[in-house]
Amino acid sequence: MMVEEKHYDDDSLIALASASVAMDEHLTACSDCRERLETYRLIAEAMADETTWNTRPLSDAPVPETIANLRGFADRMAIEDAEAAQLLPNLLVGPREQWMSTLHHHSEYRTAGMVRKLLEAVPTALDIMPRDAVELTALAIEIADNLETATPQLRGAAWRERAYALFYTGDFVGAEKALCASERHFTESVANEYDLARVGVVRALVERGLERYTSAIGHARESARLFRMYEDKTRNASARLAEVNLLLISHQYDRAYTALVAFRNELCRELDSDAYGRVLANLGYCCWKLSRSDEALHYLDAAAQLFEELGVSTEATRARWNAARVLAAEGRINDALPRLRAVVTEVERTGMMASATEASLEIAELLLATGAFDEANEICRVAMRRFEQSNLAYTVPALTALALMSEAVRTRTATRRMVQDVREYLRQVPDQPTLLFAFRPE
Repeated sequence: MMVEEKHYDDDSLIALASASVAMDEHLTACSDCRERLETYRLIAEAMADETTWNTRPLSDAPVPETIANLRGFADRMAIEDAEAAQLLPNLLVGPREQWMSTLHHHSEYRTAGMVRKLLEAVPTALDIMPRDAVELTALAIEIADNLETATPQLRGAAWRERAYALFYTGDFVGAEKALCASERHFTESVANEYDLARVGVVRALVERGLERYTSAIGHARESARLFRMYEDKTRNASARLAEVNLLLISHQYDRAYTALVAFRNELCRELDSDAYGRVLANLGYCCWKLSRSDEALHYLDAAAQLFEELGVSTEATRARWNAARVLAAEGRINDALPRLRAVVTEVERTGMMASATEASLEIAELLLATGAFDEANEICRVAMRRFEQSNLAYTVPALTALALMSEAVRTRTATRRMVQDVREYLRQVPDQPTLLFAFRPE
């Protein structure tokens, strides 16, 4: 029969720590109690030291050495950033496929300043040419991860921006991997709460794409709380919008509408144009889902106009696309078609092939309803050429689905439901390259 070993409790160890006593048999044998006793003795010694209780007031006078160090650091950073700003155009000469090769052949680009300048360029690239933004983050990471002087914050920021760029272009799996790298770097730093809140917003967006809605809402709310604590209104707005998007995707439209109206009224007072545009766009989508089509079109058109004025072309296109979908759902095909065609032109210009294909298939769906089989078949052929040129991992299954649809259109047996099946398949296959395609039975 075994007898349970009894350890000293904290009160006993504190008493032993304050007295000079010899080790008893248990303390000699038990490393756990011995280590705790040593900890309490160190604390007791510190409490007995007069300097621990020094009550002299701290001086408010600045420390010259500290100021000099801070100024020196700021000056060095400013010089490094200025040099990077001059070099950046040379690094980005030619098509984006050449940028990494240029970096590998020029060591002068490998500075922390260049990482900062590359990351500064990402938001504008996302608004104009999202694939360029993804490559900018690849360059930033290549420099930061191989730069001995790079801080954990700089590396974490580079990976966070890559995660957002990948999310923006629809690569949710790649975005999640980038988020893990960003969090790993930020946790190397003690002062990481604010940075991790920024990562939390991106994680909420990515988990939305991966359909982990409950977890995503939690990340968005926690980030919003932290930004509110830090009084960062802009990022608080981003976190709140991320939560609203999650409510919309989980079909909680009434809750989303209430939150958006309150948010819109706040932003009217604060004059945050970009956030205001995003609220209008979300209100438009929400009203559409609540079968309030006239309000939806009003909000979406207003959002598109505002984004156009701000130069945020990708968001303007997204708002116009949703407006076209509202019109299509209302049966206003002649109004929806020109809007959808304009959307295809715009997303093709920005290099977003998946979005161009999706919008094109929406056009084909409407054309089938009007009996325009020849034009619908041409759309299928164009979509197939896009995939053939892309050489993606899921090109073959995507081409198979499009070929089956093209054959059905050619023989005039295609239906709108068949187009919907292909569209849904093309949304899923990037994350499931082995997924097989089949039309649902009519």
